[in-house]
Amino acid sequence: MRDKSFASPDDIDLMALWATLRRAMPKLLVLTLAAGILTYVVLSMMAPRYTSQAEMAIVAKGTANPFSNPNNPTAGLDTLPSRMDKEAVNTHVHALLSSNLAARVIKELQLDSRREFNASLGPVDSLDTVMRLVGLGGSRPGISDEDEALKEFFSRLDVYSPAESRVINIQFTSVDPGLAAKVANTVAETYREELAQATVAETDTVQKSLAPRIEALSEEVSKAESEVANFRAKAGLLRSGAQQTPLNEQQLGDIASELTRASATTSAAQTRAKAARQLLSKRAPEAIPEVQASPIIQNLIQQRVTVERDLLKLSATMKPAHPVIRQLNADLNAVKQQISAEVANLVAGLDREAFIAAEQEAAIRKRLDAVKIEVADSGADNVELRQLEARAAAKRGELERLQAQFEANRARADGGVVPVEAQIIALARPSSVPVFPRKVPYTVLVMVGTLLLGTAIVITVGLAAGARKGDESECRLREEIAVVAASDPAPVEASPPPLPRPNPETAEAADLAPAFRSPDALAEHLVHSAGTARTGQRTILASHADPATTVAVVRDAANAMTEAGAQTLIIDGSFDGDGLADAFQMSRAPGFTELISGAVTFSDVVRSLPGSGVHIIACGAVNASDENVDADQLNMILDALDEAYDQILVVARAQAARAIFETIQGRFDIAIIMDNAETRRTAFSEHGTFLGFTVSDIELLRYETEVMEGRGGKAEKRWNQALRAASIA
Repeated sequence: MRDKSFASPDDIDLMALWATLRRAMPKLLVLTLAAGILTYVVLSMMAPRYTSQAEMAIVAKGTANPFSNPNNPTAGLDTLPSRMDKEAVNTHVHALLSSNLAARVIKELQLDSRREFNASLGPVDSLDTVMRLVGLGGSRPGISDEDEALKEFFSRLDVYSPAESRVINIQFTSVDPGLAAKVANTVAETYREELAQATVAETDTVQKSLAPRIEALSEEVSKAESEVANFRAKAGLLRSGAQQTPLNEQQLGDIASELTRASATTSAAQTRAKAARQLLSKRAPEAIPEVQASPIIQNLIQQRVTVERDLLKLSATMKPAHPVIRQLNADLNAVKQQISAEVANLVAGLDREAFIAAEQEAAIRKRLDAVKIEVADSGADNVELRQLEARAAAKRGELERLQAQFEANRARADGGVVPVEAQIIALARPSSVPVFPRKVPYTVLVMVGTLLLGTAIVITVGLAAGARKGDESECRLREEIAVVAASDPAPVEASPPPLPRPNPETAEAADLAPAFRSPDALAEHLVHSAGTARTGQRTILASHADPATTVAVVRDAANAMTEAGAQTLIIDGSFDGDGLADAFQMSRAPGFTELISGAVTFSDVVRSLPGSGVHIIACGAVNASDENVDADQLNMILDALDEAYDQILVVARAQAARAIFETIQGRFDIAIIMDNAETRRTAFSEHGTFLGFTVSDIELLRYETEVMEGRGGKAEKRWNQALRAASIA
């Protein structure tokens, strides 16, 4: 179903709004000028305010933390990110805005004795004087001087940190530029001093807690080290050397080293003896290294060489039996025997040396096994000793750390060198340019705002006046329709003869939309569809049939709905004064087009069909283009008619009906296509469309007619005669 809410009949008249604004412009200009003058006067009565700014930077304290280990170069570095992050900087910002810091600065600079911070001492400027005269200034009752000074102090103090930085800006505003700079600097210096005092107090607290801890830990260390010494002496686990190695372990190491050397000596001796015996068995004793190194054997070899040379020389002149030759052979054999004896003695010596080395190795190995057994037996004692030593070493390390920390903290406290996170990087200086009030910019701003606000008020009043005018027009239309609908027009004395109708049949279902062939059946369906609705049912009928057939069907259906108790109105929706208007014989009388343009009233255009209670509005005598039809006016007319009639039937040819349907955006309850056998298949192009528009929530119907005679047929003539009589009446 169509939306029952009334369409807005208001149309913004830009020319009327411009005229209204033009008439009000002189007053707006005077008001704007007055506002500007008043603003300038008020600003001139105010004392100028000056702002000064000090800057602080949040830096790393390094190892100044009294809880950190002074012997560890990396101690405290892990806390730097948490002490330098955004949240830490914001903490400093809020600390600078604390009440305790503000009260300390107020007391130090005696700000509560100045009028600017104590209203009870008198006005600050001319505006304050005027405000006091009218009862809007001065100190508030029930508030102390300290609280009022704090309130005024915080209203002039601004502390913030710029984005992406660790800098904190401290701004203070005052009527005295020197005081503004002094307060900003005092806030920065006082806060830094409080941080230093807090660090000293923190260090003192740590020192007081460290002293008894160091004393108790010293006793524990002495006791632990005594236990270690006693247990070492008892268990025989004495130590020596720079590494303090236990004696049994040190002895084990020494014997192991000695065994290694003995094994190497034995192996070398056995290798030499074996090699000598092999060379001796091969009758090459001269190749034995020890033989080559022996001076006795070398002398014997030299003697053999001498005897062999002499024997060879004399053998050339003497016979073997010669006594000299025999003596030389005897000497040569004696030397060779001596050489063999010496080599044998030397090889035997090598064997003895290898045997002795093996015996020494065996003895050392026995000693090593004995020491191993001794070390193994002392394993449990060593474990216990290590535990005692570890406990004593831990206590000793903790004592040394606390002592170093205690001494470092005492040195910092005694020297007065306390690293502070907040460092002043720029002191505030008195400003010569006031930040408030800026008379000219503020005056111009107030004037522009006043002009814009006044213009908006004038435009709003103009729009409201136009809306009231539209509401009055709509009320007037409703009153006119009510009067016309309630009137009982006099019936005509003679009714026109009945016109031939299309062959009535019961409504049948078609492939596209329900189809009717009887006006009575169509009327019954329309009345049934309306039900008990509070507003009228609005139906549009687009006809593809000839005017006579259309007029006959519409008349009979309207009469049937009237007889069923529904107050019915027919509207000829032709804008050009042609078509159905000719068949109704009302085209030259004022009608629908004049009503839309506002040239006539409802009482001028609403008529009654002869012999029935059906009302009709003709198409009108003025040709009007569908493009110039005011949609809001047409909606307002139809909405007003909904309140007076039960059934409103807008009848037009297909083209005119399409224009009306498009103008009011399909705000109908039922849409009907009247066609005949020739146009039956072109009435609805597809399911859910009407005259080329896709529709929803609108009931689509079709009325089928038989092809009748042309426009000059008998039925049309008889109907024209009846309508002519109605127009005369």
